[in-house]
This record gives sequence, structure tokens and C-alpha cells, in this order.
Amino acid sequence: MPSGIKTLLSLFGAVLFSLMTLAMLIMGLVWGDQMVASILLALLFGGTAAFLTTIAVRSIRSPGRADTSAMSQERARVLRLAASKQGRLTAEETALGAHISVQQAQALLDEMVIAGTADTWISDSGRMVYVFGSFVDGGDKLTAEDPLKLLDP
Repeated sequence: MPSGIKTLLSLFGAVLFSLMTLAMLIMGLVWGDQMVASILLALLFGGTAAFLTTIAVRSIRSPGRADTSAMSQERARVLRLAASKQGRLTAEETALGAHISVQQAQALLDEMVIAGTADTWISDSGRMVYVFGSFVDGGDKLTAEDPLKLLDP
């Protein structure tokens, strides 16, 4: 079951069982002879409400495992590709090698830059090259250079 539907059903059930708990407690107060039965039912409904609320909160807090796994696989593909290309990739090479769109490749590479896995360098022609330092050997990929070198007077 999709996590969004699971969350909504859990929240609906939690509200429903919470209302039932409240009704049982009120019944116990109004009809004194049914006090024990209504308290037991209130505990049952209250426990169910707490359980459903816990499921809902866990569903909201954690994204689906499949999404995380797919992202890990894409990152692993990009790293394998970077290793085979001497640690330097363009978004187009990444898209072709990882079987994703250029936009997805660009976003994935940018995330890897933010995470510190890669750096961005600019070639002489102005193209963005993503450099994975742990895979770079002594050779150059085109004429990519560290953009900070260009700032030196």
C-alpha cells in the first residue's frame, strides 16, 4: 500500500478510535453501573488510537525505502561511471551512462557536489565538468580547471 494512503488511513483511524475512547469514558461517567466495561473499552480504543497514530507519524517522518534505494543505485552508477572516466564527467555523459535524463543527471551531480562527493570545474569552452577527486589520475579531461585558479591575479 502506498505510504500516503497508509498515512491517511492511519490518521483517520486514530481520530475515529480517539472519539470512541472519549465516548466510552463519557458513558462510564454517565452510567455508573457500566464504569468497568466502559473503562476497559476506552483502554482498548485508546491503545488502538495510539498504535495508529504511531504508524501515521512513522509514515510521515520517513520517506519510502524504495525511493532511497533508487537514489543510492543512481549515485552508485554515477560513481562507477566517474571511475571509468578518470573522475571527470559532464551532465550529458552521466545521463547517457546512468540511463537517466540530462536534467536528472544535472540534479544528481549537483546533489553530489553539495554532499562534497564532487567538485565543479569549468572547461576552456565554458562547459561544466564534475570532478570526482578520488578517481582523478594525472590526466586532464579536455581543459577543465579549478575555477578558483581563474581568480588569481
